[in-house]
Amino acid sequence: MDVSEAIKRRRSVRRFRQEEISREILLELIGAARCAPSAANRQPLEFVIVDSEKLKAKVFAQLAWAGYVRPRRDPPAGKRPVAYIIVLINKERALADFDPVDAAAAIENILLAAQGNQIGSCWLGSIKREKIREILEIPDTYKIDSVVALGYPDEQPVMEDCKDENIEYYLDDKDVLHVPKRPLQSITHLNKFGLPID
Repeated sequence: MDVSEAIKRRRSVRRFRQEEISREILLELIGAARCAPSAANRQPLEFVIVDSEKLKAKVFAQLAWAGYVRPRRDPPAGKRPVAYIIVLINKERALADFDPVDAAAAIENILLAAQGNQIGSCWLGSIKREKIREILEIPDTYKIDSVVALGYPDEQPVMEDCKDENIEYYLDDKDVLHVPKRPLQSITHLNKFGLPID
């Protein structure tokens, strides 16, 4: 799958088949994150892979899923992620203003590399960070940025142009998740602000 196709197909997945992801592939995803740009090349990010059954259950309990369609899109037992990547920022290496930028660039690489491997992902920021710190014994010198949930998808969310500026994703009567995106023409200006593209 080429990069453009991976970008277009990637959606947040919240229903997963219970098939293990190999450690080799999980390391490949972190390798993709490692290749992301980093402010002043400080490379402050580190990653914790969680794939043990016991720890996965503990991490899952610290996550909030799909605010617009809760609780219908909270993954039920038997459809939960099969692995997580916890994204950490080493405070001693980071340039504070650029922490979120470094993390976002690396995480997008993880998401796209996952898509290229036919793996579904969900980037979660609504998490109980201090509980995760305690569960995974993460030192205080690290900031917990976010969690990437992973697994082979058991749903196919649909992207569509939003109507009337309504960007809330929703479930239809067949339980398919629809994800509205602003049309290209409404977010693009040509040469000067306010000049539309043809």
